[in-house]
Amino acid sequence: MDIKELLIWASQQAEIYVSPLGNRWLHVQSVVEKAREIGSVFNEEDRCYLIAAAYLHDIAYAPDLQRTGFHPIDGAYYLRQQEQERLASLVAYHSEARFEAELRGLSQELHQFEPEHSPVADALIYCDMMTNSKGDRVSFSERLADIYRRYDKNHIVSKAIHQAEPFLAEAVRRTEQRLTIHK
Repeated sequence: MDIKELLIWASQQAEIYVSPLGNRWLHVQSVVEKAREIGSVFNEEDRCYLIAAAYLHDIAYAPDLQRTGFHPIDGAYYLRQQEQERLASLVAYHSEARFEAELRGLSQELHQFEPEHSPVADALIYCDMMTNSKGDRVSFSERLADIYRRYDKNHIVSKAIHQAEPFLAEAVRRTEQRLTIHK
């Protein structure tokens, strides 16, 4: 599949699996919109992968794709089945999922996927962290507040985000710096 076909395929997969999920679909659409906006800082291939990953980062909230109950890993398993290894990596590790995977006892499953440490991975975090759970554009601090409002401080998601926060902030900072340089 060429890079343009990849985008069409990713949007179709998101439509099938995520569109029935209400606010999750609004969130994904807004993340995609943000990825399209900032995509000009990348070459065509990386831009397409960023947008495709934006479409697919939450795909495994779909009940049909759940295996472990942790959407980044479940999404990565699905993408690997579709022979989309780079997308599997981006989805598996999106928004510093490694912290929650560890708390859930799923580090071994996560490590089946090679992490991508790249501007594209940073940009996916940036797009996800600039969009709240209802698809509204927000600042990084507002996004964190949204997460902490939705999950009690003892919830695994809150604990994981608290641990991930400095790494998320750094990815956001690096992306903002890249965007400033390319203006």
